[in-house]
Amino acid sequence: MTTVLLGDGNHTSFWHDRWILNTSLAETFPALFSHCVSDIGSVSSVLASGLRPLFQARLTHAATEELSILSDCLTHVAPRGHSDVRLLANSQREPFSSSGAYHSLCGSTPAADVIQIWAIKLPSKTKFFAWLLFHGRLNTRAYLFHRNIRTLDESWCERCHGVLETDEHIFVGCSTAADVWGRIHVPILGDAFRRPWEIELVAPLPIAVKVDMLLLLLWHIWKARNGLIFERQVSTSQDILRRTLKDIDAWSCRYKKLRLEVQAWREWIASCIL
Repeated sequence: MTTVLLGDGNHTSFWHDRWILNTSLAETFPALFSHCVSDIGSVSSVLASGLRPLFQARLTHAATEELSILSDCLTHVAPRGHSDVRLLANSQREPFSSSGAYHSLCGSTPAADVIQIWAIKLPSKTKFFAWLLFHGRLNTRAYLFHRNIRTLDESWCERCHGVLETDEHIFVGCSTAADVWGRIHVPILGDAFRRPWEIELVAPLPIAVKVDMLLLLLWHIWKARNGLIFERQVSTSQDILRRTLKDIDAWSCRYKKLRLEVQAWREWIASCIL
């Protein structure tokens, strides 16, 4: 029912309050949370002691991966000198009160569309990518240029010299991305790629897994961009769609109740490769 605007972190639960990523860390990183030896720490105490003392000595591969993602998240956290502020998770984002809580319980719904990111069934690494994409914080060359980390000459798209590598260019304007969307007949207008739940479908595809499947496609467009920059691996739109299909197959166990909907998307994407 509540979210927290972080101040000093003394009165915010590290694991169970919604103070980062729009959901609790216990829900966002279930594999890592299962290795936690104590879940009662505040944000301030955890930031002071570091993450590693929270967990058992040995972590599974999934927990290790989630620990790396969580560590990246915390690099953006800077406690402040004032107390934490608890807000109701409603459209007004008003300070917590008993009357406001009552109205929330009587049927008001959270306004943050970004909650849909954390409701998808894809792995945590993909959710974290989607969160960064939504907030415009992916480490594109343009983002690094505007933070004075890269020079302008180092900030062009690897494929399109002279075009600044913004997130909009990577996911919509670049020729490979445009070919991906053209092949599967999904029009991306403006910055809707940051909010895939707003993208209108032309093809008769199931809505129930729309956000999951579109985010998976965006994830593989991003991975293809990284492969080109860091490994000099050139990917075509067909390559991106094939990798998407591979992940759909690998993660289909997460969609037992939506098996038919996922299969419909899989068949559609497969038909668009040739």
